[in-house]
Amino acid sequence: MVLQTQVEFAQLCSELGGVTRRDLTQGLKLSKYKKIANSMIKKDPASGYTLLGLAACLEHDLASMHAHHARAIEISESCFTLMYYAISLEKSCQWNEAVKYALLALDRQPEDGKLLNAVISIAPLTGRFSLLKRLLSQWQVLNGGAPHPDQGHFGIVSATLAAHGLLEKDLKSVLTAIGDAFCRTDAVLQQYRYDLVPQKDGSIIHFRFMLPDNLVASYYEDLIAAELDALDCHPRTFDVFSFSVENAAVWDLYEYMEKELVQSAETIRVPDPDKLKLIEELVKGVEI
Repeated sequence: MVLQTQVEFAQLCSELGGVTRRDLTQGLKLSKYKKIANSMIKKDPASGYTLLGLAACLEHDLASMHAHHARAIEISESCFTLMYYAISLEKSCQWNEAVKYALLALDRQPEDGKLLNAVISIAPLTGRFSLLKRLLSQWQVLNGGAPHPDQGHFGIVSATLAAHGLLEKDLKSVLTAIGDAFCRTDAVLQQYRYDLVPQKDGSIIHFRFMLPDNLVASYYEDLIAAELDALDCHPRTFDVFSFSVENAAVWDLYEYMEKELVQSAETIRVPDPDKLKLIEELVKGVEI
């Protein structure tokens, strides 16, 4: 039976999803949720402390975030408390720890497709594509043998790293450093993705991070660049790895352009080179 506090918790979490750390009314909003969470502790302590942990995450009070979630897990170590701790860790860009607790949650409900998808979405942020391969195999079993769209990525990444004398741990150290740089700010990533960009000797593993439009993406790129400059890593790491920080509007524009390109792929025509040359000759010397 679903408890009333669990229904209330789900509703409050949905509302919290719309709160950002730079929200001008954040203080008032979060004080409201913390007050409700403290009242909830009397009826359902695990839910109450979990809600306090999520609110502390949005306040960028990481010490309180860890303490509240630890208390919730101490009261009830369950899929619920473990996965919400993973969510707070992911929002705080502590990706290795996020995957650790997400996997613990998945161990308790291995047949839960939504939970598995959540773990799959976090795994690449650790650079552990071998873990992603295992998770995608599990996904394939749950989906009647159909391969996941990212099924072959482990092979591509492994071959690319090997071609440059790199190991998976080299990729992991770079992504951990990026997470550390984000973690020291009050920004909450809205989305991320990685692309495998084909090259002659493998692929470039390019990670894209999306921020709200009210934040200056280039500022965060500079912070990350400084973090990576100080990182003691393999000298060839950046032959295969790149990143970008984008605002939501730019992200949406790229997404739209990619869809348009896919939809019009069969109708795109390459201009006739002879006609282009003729046009160039006709307009040569003409001021525009």
